[in-house]
Amino acid sequence: MKIALVAPSSVPFTVGGAEKLWWGLLHHLNQLTDHQVELIKLPSPERSLGELLSSYRRFSELDLSHFDCVISTKYPAWMVSHPDHRLYLQHPLRGLYDTYPWPELVAHDPFSAAAWPTSAGRQAMGRWRRHPQLRRLQRLLAAAPERAQLPELFATLEALQQSRWLPAASRDALLAFPGPLTRAVIHHLDAIAMAPGAIRRYAAISQTVTRRAHYFPRGEAVKVIHHPSDLPPVAPGSSEATPPYLFTVSRLDGPKRIELLVRAFMASRADLELRIAGTGPEEEALRQLAAGDPRIRFLGFLRDSQVAEQYRHALAVPFLPYQEDYGLITIEAMSAGKPVITCNDAGGVTEFVRHGENGWCVPPEPAALAEVIEALGRAPESALAMAAAARRSVAHVNWPSTVAALLEAPAADARPQCPAQVTGLGAGEHWLVLNTYSVYPPMGGGQNRMFHLYRHLAAEPGRRVTLLVLAPVGSEECRREIAPGLVEHRVPLSEAQQQRLEALEKALGVPVEDIAAIEGWRLNTRFVERLNHYASQATMGVAAHPYLAGALHEHLDVPWGYESHNVEALLKRDILAQALRQNLPEARAALRQVEEVERLACCAGAWVSACTEADLASFTSHYGLDPRRGIVVPNGADIQRLPFVDMALRRRWQASLGQQRPTALFIGSWHGPNLEAARLIMERLAPACPAVDFLVVGSLCLHPDLADIDLPPNLRLMGTVTDAELGALLASVDVALNPMGSGSGSNLKMLDYTASGVPVLTTPFGNRGFDFDERHLWLAELDRLAVALERLLATPRPAVEARVARARQLTQEAYAWHRIAPRLGEAARIHRLHSSEGGASMQACSRTLFSDA
Repeated sequence: MKIALVAPSSVPFTVGGAEKLWWGLLHHLNQLTDHQVELIKLPSPERSLGELLSSYRRFSELDLSHFDCVISTKYPAWMVSHPDHRLYLQHPLRGLYDTYPWPELVAHDPFSAAAWPTSAGRQAMGRWRRHPQLRRLQRLLAAAPERAQLPELFATLEALQQSRWLPAASRDALLAFPGPLTRAVIHHLDAIAMAPGAIRRYAAISQTVTRRAHYFPRGEAVKVIHHPSDLPPVAPGSSEATPPYLFTVSRLDGPKRIELLVRAFMASRADLELRIAGTGPEEEALRQLAAGDPRIRFLGFLRDSQVAEQYRHALAVPFLPYQEDYGLITIEAMSAGKPVITCNDAGGVTEFVRHGENGWCVPPEPAALAEVIEALGRAPESALAMAAAARRSVAHVNWPSTVAALLEAPAADARPQCPAQVTGLGAGEHWLVLNTYSVYPPMGGGQNRMFHLYRHLAAEPGRRVTLLVLAPVGSEECRREIAPGLVEHRVPLSEAQQQRLEALEKALGVPVEDIAAIEGWRLNTRFVERLNHYASQATMGVAAHPYLAGALHEHLDVPWGYESHNVEALLKRDILAQALRQNLPEARAALRQVEEVERLACCAGAWVSACTEADLASFTSHYGLDPRRGIVVPNGADIQRLPFVDMALRRRWQASLGQQRPTALFIGSWHGPNLEAARLIMERLAPACPAVDFLVVGSLCLHPDLADIDLPPNLRLMGTVTDAELGALLASVDVALNPMGSGSGSNLKMLDYTASGVPVLTTPFGNRGFDFDERHLWLAELDRLAVALERLLATPRPAVEARVARARQLTQEAYAWHRIAPRLGEAARIHRLHSSEGGASMQACSRTLFSDA
């Protein structure tokens, strides 16, 4: 078979991952198969819309009929037409897709002023949008993408660029690159190029690429084919260079985040070198930044043989790009038996790096990276232990496998049965999740649960998740990707919604943003507009908490479920206790609203998830939930963010902080059961244990009910703390407390404790929803906590070490978020059974939880 590999030649020319893929395919298709392959490249500048359109046009007119097959991987080369056109997608022009500078405006029609980020653009569109040429362009872009449109589309765009009727300032504003109109034009051209009739087979270089919105046509099957580097194989070598060193090679520009690496390395005290190969626009600034650290060396441009030699003797390879499409450096390093240090937002890199097994994957923060670098400097043998695992991780990535997968015939039934309106997905799932507050950055327990649960769900191939949430009045509407495949869209409260909230809080005397949202969402026209927009794309809906279940029930035509964190009616009864004792009608009405919306969530939702079996039993008992529609999705731990601190390192932390006395920590949010636990510590536990210092952390420290308590001298209220401060506390305290006596759900703080290696003292009630026992922690009822604390502090060190090690192991095996998140996907599958049986009857759910409410 004669194959044309078609590609753009960048202007100015640079060598990157795309070029390495093309060269590797060219060589190995010609050498490993009976096929004959030619690489056909056209110069493709993209400094303006005009240059980009010229490139699209040239590729669209390219006649390759003398070839049997055409392979393209990148814009605008995929504009070529051929009956056997195979798309192996690297990425479109990302600045007009997932890195578009104004994501909050993309939902607006580009021919409306609301889509334009600048006043010049708004004014130009408002003045000229009814002109015949712009109306013709609008008609073309609104039509179904067909190749027959191309002559008229290119002619219309050329006339617009050369128009005499349009003032130069207006023309420049309308054709701004990037901008709303240029984005719409390129999206339409790409849709024509990638239409199902134009492409015989769709493939992508990584799962990360398949998850990005609008990269692929609606409902098409996409095969992920990982490809190797064209770098010659690296011969096995030692990691015993003197001095030992970390090595990375990259283009020195912003998305590769070399500055983050340099700052992290400079913050460490590791006795290592950092060697950085490559050139780029940030080279001089990076050299200046690192000038004061003799451990950092810039190697400049290296030939492939020199790069291979650096890999061969390196200890490990740091590679920290932001949302990389694939990341060949990962493949090169692991093929050489070198573990990779990366960040959890690095995109394709994270498809290979497994934290603690073949590398390290941590938050993109200098402190977190410095901690890994320091640990590697102290124990370089840990890198050697990962060598075999690193090689195994990429053993499947080789040229024979890549070539075979790319050329195999598409299956006749390759196209899955997906809703036609879903876009940008490999398998076609789009989950719409409603919540009454934003989850990013995750601070409290609810935010942590939602962020980690849905980011891991969104990480599964072929699924994206949109969180549509309410934000404080007066804040800006914002839509942004907070993790790969996970978008959070914040819509501020309307003025009318805010007025209702203020009136309710004044009457009840406690914060009730969630209760006010039960009906308040109807007063927010922008929220309803965005809800309808996302509902038209969704394949699954989720009410995270029950408060917006009514919005899903009324506006979503596909199944939706209830992802509960607690039994909210019981929780709100505690919060409204004082107002209920005063027999305020507003409190009774609010409680009835909570009960009714939770009943709706349990009975109209296709499935219900809960943190514990006890919560599911409550839903069944009080609302008549069909047990077959319930599933336990427990709370989890962000293992990557919570490094285990053994007792020896804990003692060193305590010494460095000047900590002389045993210290106990309690973490709690502004939540009734946490308030009860804090009062118990202040009034009973701390006075009974004067030789122990007690630290109380979290938003509960600001609760007015604590203001009147005379604090014992050995207790400190620390308020909210940063992640770094919390990490220092978890690394240095002697005991973590969880003296809970009420509440529902489970306590997320327990997993922060057990993952970090802190000895835990909890009540049996505080341990609900988890499989920990006295092999892992210390258990005592509320009236025996003081005695149990003294016993814990007197436990011999080896016995303490054994318990905390077992607790960390169980946390990692049973409660890591990446293990828990798939359970919610399982819950979504339960809806099929429920739907086939006609769902639960609301009449069957008529029992009232509060007979006096």
